[in-house]
Amino acid sequence: MAAVREQGYTAQRLAGNGLNVLHLPLRTAPVALLMLTYDVGSRHESMGTRGVSHMLEHMMFKGSARYHKGEGRSIHQLLLPLGAQVNATTWYDRTNYFSLVPRDSLDLAADIEADRMGELRLDADELDTEIQVVLNEYDRCLSDPLEQLHQAVWQAAFPQHPYGRPVLGVREDIAGFRREQLYAHYRRHYRPDNATLTVIGDVDVDEAMAIAQRRFGDIEPGGAIAAVEAAAPPQDGERRASVSGLGAPGIVMLAYRAPPGLHADADALELLGAILAGGRYSRLHRRLVPAGLALEVWPSLSRLRQAGLWQLGAVLHPEAEHGRLEQAMREALAEVVRDGVSEEELTRARARIRGQLLTSRDGPLAIAMQLNEAIAAGDWRSYALAPERMAAVTATEVARVARAYLREDALTVGWLADAERLEPAA
Repeated sequence: MAAVREQGYTAQRLAGNGLNVLHLPLRTAPVALLMLTYDVGSRHESMGTRGVSHMLEHMMFKGSARYHKGEGRSIHQLLLPLGAQVNATTWYDRTNYFSLVPRDSLDLAADIEADRMGELRLDADELDTEIQVVLNEYDRCLSDPLEQLHQAVWQAAFPQHPYGRPVLGVREDIAGFRREQLYAHYRRHYRPDNATLTVIGDVDVDEAMAIAQRRFGDIEPGGAIAAVEAAAPPQDGERRASVSGLGAPGIVMLAYRAPPGLHADADALELLGAILAGGRYSRLHRRLVPAGLALEVWPSLSRLRQAGLWQLGAVLHPEAEHGRLEQAMREALAEVVRDGVSEEELTRARARIRGQLLTSRDGPLAIAMQLNEAIAAGDWRSYALAPERMAAVTATEVARVARAYLREDALTVGWLADAERLEPAA
């Protein structure tokens, strides 16, 4: 397959097995970042296997045929003494593994990843031990009131879709995992034709492609992957969720159904979020903070493979009430739906997002983590071309998406409250 070049990136697919390889030269230090992004996450799970993607992420560090602790050759034993950073994450649409290493250790990092892709050991006794580790992580995570609010809002918005479930899974499924379940998930999804290999750093494109071919080229592709659940149906009415905890901060969250991350409207929605809640000059900050209703505000847009959420959050002032804060937020949104946005507001939002995009590209790891989300959404170029796309969005487009998406029948409202000062929901 011919190489695709865009904004300094080179993308090519290995002819023999379909592995996507993405390279970006970065000469700031003699280091290289190697990342494998698999097109599998919690969206690909079903009843009985909820959390299997995250569980498998843990087991990938337990060893493969040629790299495992029993021979003193685990990934940590070999790379950490070199000063490497090694980790992995799981999300709704993807699982990724990355190693930031000295330049001359890139080939070793690639060989370890290739061995894990092709010949994971998956020892049953180690799985039993790791299940307890993951259950402890699950309990810690879901004891956090902010995480509880996130889960409550997403569950209310997506009651019958995998996006409405915790990425970590559910306790009963995690506790009952068996080796054959993880192995089936591994064999189905961990394959070159379902993955993107990213190399960023002080390495030439020819060397990166040669390493990819040498280490991954002989791994066989898999058969067809069964289709996962279709996108959630449109929301047909306002939904509400509330969470309380002792000492929890007061928060009001307004979450509207958003399009998939690659949809043409996503950029305008991100700019709308910045206009409404991006910093001290945003509409909501200037309206809510001086009035003593909120301490801070923020926007969030989930750029997922399927339709997700566009969210506005506000931290309640200690002397204010959730109902009044929610009302004020909704009034501000009604105004933008009715009147649109000004060129001054759009110019300020563009500058803010452009600055965030550029200053966040300050090293191989930072770039890789953002590329990872674009890969998961379906196209790495959406990250590479983001500054140019944002600059082209007009005030008319922002006003149009406000009218299209900020509808009450597509809204989920979330409240987080201190259990000692609960108030009636609106």
